[in-house]
Amino acid sequence: MILAYDKTYLPDAMANLAGAFDYALNDCGLPVGLFTDFFATSEVAELFGRGVPKYVCGMSGEELVVEIMRQAGWARIIDMPPVALRTGATPEYWAGWALAYCQWARGVRFADILDVLSFDDIVRLYPTLHEADESRFVDVYDEWAAHNRTEGDSRLHTVRVRAGLSQSELSRHSGVALRSIQMYEQRRKDLGKAAVSTVLALARTLGCRIEDLLEP
Repeated sequence: MILAYDKTYLPDAMANLAGAFDYALNDCGLPVGLFTDFFATSEVAELFGRGVPKYVCGMSGEELVVEIMRQAGWARIIDMPPVALRTGATPEYWAGWALAYCQWARGVRFADILDVLSFDDIVRLYPTLHEADESRFVDVYDEWAAHNRTEGDSRLHTVRVRAGLSQSELSRHSGVALRSIQMYEQRRKDLGKAAVSTVLALARTLGCRIEDLLEP
């Protein structure tokens, strides 16, 4: 097993990434797809994933969010609110915690994990997994990743990557809900049974034919 960085950094890394997602989504009210996409494509995610001390243990969750949004060109950083005091961990906090652990344990990019399990997917695991050891979440990730490798990439995923668009960008440009795009790519919903207007909007945004997106 190739770990992403030395284990001594892990507790701080998990707490700080958990705090970042909690702050971004619950205090700042940022849309989950927007912030997750900004994070996954940021230099912060790359350097955090390598275990660079400045990011894994040198910045609080709030500071990580400010840096992520600054790199994304977010003009309203100055308006971001203070961190609210909470009596317990939120589902979003736990999801960030589990995400940091999984990235450390598997040594893959955050973007790769989030392609398999969206942040919303991770939050949905909170009721059943938040009291379990973090390794149980890694088991779930491994199961989904193995399933995706067996099935191969969906046509929508392949065309989207070729077009250079993230899932969030495709959602914004096409008007198709981000969650639907994620489920079509993971084959949890059949794009062939979607409304014609949905498939047409995706095809126009991606610059391809409708039949290029439908599974055989």
